[in-house]
Amino acid sequence: MIKKTLHFIYIALFILTLFAPSIVISSDSVSSVDSLSIKKNDWISGWKKTSSMIAARTGAAIYHSDKYVYMIGGLGFLDKAQQDASDKRRPGYLRTSEYARINSDGSLSSWQSGPNLNVERGYFAVIQHKNYLYAVGGGRGMNGKELLSSIERAEIKEDGTLSEWTMEKSILNIPRRCVKLAVIGNTVYAFGGYGGILLDTVEQADINPDGTLDEWLVATDPMIVARYVHGKVTVGDGVYNIGGHSKAGGEGITDVGWSKVDEDGFFLPWEKKSPLQTGRYALATVLHNGSIYAIGGLTGPASLNSIERSKILGEGELSSWTYTTPTPFGIGGANAIVIKDKVYLLGGSDGLTYLDNVFYAGFNEKGDIGYMGSAADLAQHKADIASREKSKIPLPHEGVVLQHFKQKLYSYLQVREDNNSVLWLAAPAKDIKVGDRIGYPNGTLMKNFYSKGLEKRFAFILFISQTRILNKETKQKVPLH
Repeated sequence: MIKKTLHFIYIALFILTLFAPSIVISSDSVSSVDSLSIKKNDWISGWKKTSSMIAARTGAAIYHSDKYVYMIGGLGFLDKAQQDASDKRRPGYLRTSEYARINSDGSLSSWQSGPNLNVERGYFAVIQHKNYLYAVGGGRGMNGKELLSSIERAEIKEDGTLSEWTMEKSILNIPRRCVKLAVIGNTVYAFGGYGGILLDTVEQADINPDGTLDEWLVATDPMIVARYVHGKVTVGDGVYNIGGHSKAGGEGITDVGWSKVDEDGFFLPWEKKSPLQTGRYALATVLHNGSIYAIGGLTGPASLNSIERSKILGEGELSSWTYTTPTPFGIGGANAIVIKDKVYLLGGSDGLTYLDNVFYAGFNEKGDIGYMGSAADLAQHKADIASREKSKIPLPHEGVVLQHFKQKLYSYLQVREDNNSVLWLAAPAKDIKVGDRIGYPNGTLMKNFYSKGLEKRFAFILFISQTRILNKETKQKVPLH
């Protein structure tokens, strides 16, 4: 019997928070480096690591000034004030925030604690208007089931830091988890999210001169598709909503929608634009030098380290999406921002744990992500990749594959463990042969699960985040029976 360890708890919480019945799965892909030697001050396609956050966070919100970066709320491990003494690493929704100073070379200083939210919340968004920051919606409670319509506001001080948060009287008409926000003129807009169902609606509220929000109105014209765990980029008076989670099948969608506001402040009918190459949700998005970047995320059972970019060609029009430098590993639920020609990737989850990592890079003239460096920098980059590979979380279970049914997104594996227990696993689709010895983590046990693709019902099946083939690693003879 699989022990209900900490991994089981935070994987299950992350899964149920985002969606049901879909399962968050992680790949173990890592970015590669050209094997050719590099000259002094040549281009390195990769990311640098900078100061890690105090708290690991996924589904957090992000704000930055010219001098500081803030990470706010999210899903992570509760601090001492939010948990009992007997449970030191219990996951849950956070009220805490933290901030770091942006150094002259683009790296970040050590992180410091910032003002706490009044309500713990994750999978929400913040938006800035003049000298105020607004935190809108989200979820909290067991598995994120308590959907939030409340809004908090903080004043932005002259130095770019934040004051204490206060609750706004104005609330959303529909509670929205995984909502995205935009400010155009003196109006704030809220797009999609989850409010009991996946939402295709847009709400808007005017911002009063004193910074308070007026009553929220639901627009009569919905988006073309429901948007949940999607990406969003604002360009002038127009908005791109990018990817998201499908209503059926648990997959990421490739759809990209665009609209702009009319003279009355309402969005014109939404239009479909150039789709992503890879359907993805829980992605991060940034805008730099006229190009949009869709970073990481999840596509059904696999977490992604790929990044796509598209050039803005005109009003609402996009070029075809192309791939650029990947992230250091598959990651979903992270935040990304661009500050002074540098892109930052913060937090998220790799499918096994919440992350406190912060990476940053620059852009070259082609718009690809990386940085200029010497041979020593390249050697360090390779060493960092090797270190990440070596420090992968050990997988606690091993077994021999007895049956394998490979579908588009999932591999269904019947495995015999060393104690002769036989069980079924659902993992990211992978080329695994009968007789292979594999390692796998704790996961989420599903009872009476029916696979439409296989037309097969499983009394019990364990959904897991990854598999590793151990034949070469262990050099053990693999028995078939």
